[in-house]
Amino acid sequence: MKYVMLLLISCSMPFFAQAQWNYPSYDALKKQFNTLSSHSSVEMASIGKSYGGEEIPMLKIQKDKLSRPTLLIVAGVDGRHPAGVLQSLRIVQEIVGKPQGELDGLLSEKSIWIIPVLNPDAYKRNINSGRWHAGNGRAIDNDRDGRLDEDPDVDLNKDGVISQMRVKSPAGQYKVHPLHPGVLVQADRSKGESGQYELFMEGMDTDHDGQYGEDPSAGVNIDRNFTFDYPFFEPETGDYAASEPETRAFMDLLFDQPQVAAVLHLGMQNNLSVAEPFDQRKASERIVKSWSKNDAQVAAMVSKLYNDAVKSQGEAPKLPAGKGNLSTTAYYHAGKFSFVTPGWWIPANSDTSKNVQRVPNGKELDRLVNWVNNKGVQGAVLPWTKIDHPDFPGQEVEVGGVVSAFLNNPPIDHLEGPAKLHTDFVLQLAKSLATLEFSTPKVTALGDDIHRIEIRLYNTGAMPTYPEIADRIKHFTKMKAILDLQKNQSFLSGKRLQLYPALQPGDALSLSWLVKGKGTVKLTVGCPTAGEKTVDIKL
Repeated sequence: MKYVMLLLISCSMPFFAQAQWNYPSYDALKKQFNTLSSHSSVEMASIGKSYGGEEIPMLKIQKDKLSRPTLLIVAGVDGRHPAGVLQSLRIVQEIVGKPQGELDGLLSEKSIWIIPVLNPDAYKRNINSGRWHAGNGRAIDNDRDGRLDEDPDVDLNKDGVISQMRVKSPAGQYKVHPLHPGVLVQADRSKGESGQYELFMEGMDTDHDGQYGEDPSAGVNIDRNFTFDYPFFEPETGDYAASEPETRAFMDLLFDQPQVAAVLHLGMQNNLSVAEPFDQRKASERIVKSWSKNDAQVAAMVSKLYNDAVKSQGEAPKLPAGKGNLSTTAYYHAGKFSFVTPGWWIPANSDTSKNVQRVPNGKELDRLVNWVNNKGVQGAVLPWTKIDHPDFPGQEVEVGGVVSAFLNNPPIDHLEGPAKLHTDFVLQLAKSLATLEFSTPKVTALGDDIHRIEIRLYNTGAMPTYPEIADRIKHFTKMKAILDLQKNQSFLSGKRLQLYPALQPGDALSLSWLVKGKGTVKLTVGCPTAGEKTVDIKL
C-alpha cells in the first residue's frame, strides 16, 4: 500500500526506529495528503496557516461543491497525540476504499471533512526531536518567570527519549513494580509499605526552581487555547483565548461553513464511552456548563453507537475535558454536536487468559504493564541506567522507566484495527445526521382564487437538525421556511420567511399558508446542518 511505503521513509530516523513507533515524518504526511486527495471523492483545502507558517490541511470527502450536512473530524490538536493524526488518515483511507456505490449513496446526502493535523508545528517539531510536546511553534514562558524556554528537556543518557528519573532516597514514595522492574509504583503507606525512590521526569533543574524541564520549547497547547472556560494564566494556554492562528482558523471554519453539523475530535479526552450528562443546575446558569436535556439524549444515542462499534477494543479510559479545549468550545460556543475520543487506548486486557495480574496503583499503569509484557511492546518501558546528576550530588540517580508517550501513542501497527472500528462509527455517525423529507403537499381551493397550502416536513435522521444549545447562540443559521410567490400572487395568512427551532429526530413540522392567486409557488425548508428541501406546489 502507498501508505505503508510512505511510512517506511521514517524508519531511517534512529529515534523512532529505536522506540518502535515508526511514525512518518511531516514531509511524508504531506505526501500522504496529496495521495489521498487524488481520489475522485476527495478534495484538499487549507483552513489557514500555523504560527510557524505551515498550511493547515483539510481533506473533503464529498460528492461535489454543493453544501450538505457535514461531519467534521479533527486530529493533531495536542502535539502529544500523534496517533490521532495517523488514525484520521487511516479513516480517510478506509472511507474512500468503500465500494463506489456505497460511497456515492452516503455522499449524495452527507459530506465528511477531515483536518488531520490542526497543529502541524507540533508534529513537525516533535517528529524531528523525539520529544512529544503539546504546543505550536510559539516560544512561551510556561513558568511565568520572565524567561522563555529556559528549562528545556535534557536527554541525560543520550538514548533519544525523555523517560523518567529515579533518585534513591529513604524518604521516597515509590517502589519497584512487582511484575516489571522498569516500572515504579507508589508505596501504600496504609498497608505498611515503604518507598525507596523519588520519581521525576528525566531532566535538569536549569533555573534552580525545584522543577525539572517545566519550561521547554513546547509552544501554546491549541487544545487549551479555545474560548470556552479558558484557563487564564496557566502553562501552555497562551496570552489570551484564541490567541493562536490555529485556534482562530478552526473557529472561523465552524462559523464560515454552517453546514458542519457535528465535530469528532480524535484527541486526549473522551465523551463517547460515557455520554455527556444533563445537569439541570449547570444548564440553568448564566454561563451554561451542561448539555441540554435533548442534546444529552442525542449524546446517549451516539455513545451507544460508539460503544457498539469499538466493543472489541475493550473498556476505554475516562478522560475528562480540560479547560479551553476544542470539543467543549465547539458545542457551547459554536452550537455543534461535539464528540471526542482518543481513538486508541491500551487494551483493558491485553492477555485474554484469566491469570492477568493487577497493578496496585490504578488502571492506567495496570494496562501498560500487561500490554508491554504480553504483547512484547519495545521502547515503552526502558531499563534503568545510572548517571551522575549535578542536582543530586552523592546520590544514586538512574534514568529509564516509563516513556509516557506510549500511554497515548502505540507503535504504528497497533493502529490499524482500531482505525477500522472507528471508521465504522464515523460512517454511522454521518448517516445519523438529520435528514429532511416532505410529505405530499395538500392544496385546498377555497374559492375566489384563494388556496390553503398544507405540508409537513419530517426529520427522518437519528439526530436533530442542530443542537438545542444553538437556539441560544446568535450567530447560528436556524431552521427556516421560505415560500416564494409569483407576481400575481399574495399572502393572506403566513409569511414568506418563517423561523423554527430545532426539529428533533422522528418529529414533523406542519406548515400552512393562505395564498391568493393561481400558478406555482416554490417552498424551501431546512438549514445548513440538515440540508434544504425544495418543492414546487401548483395552485
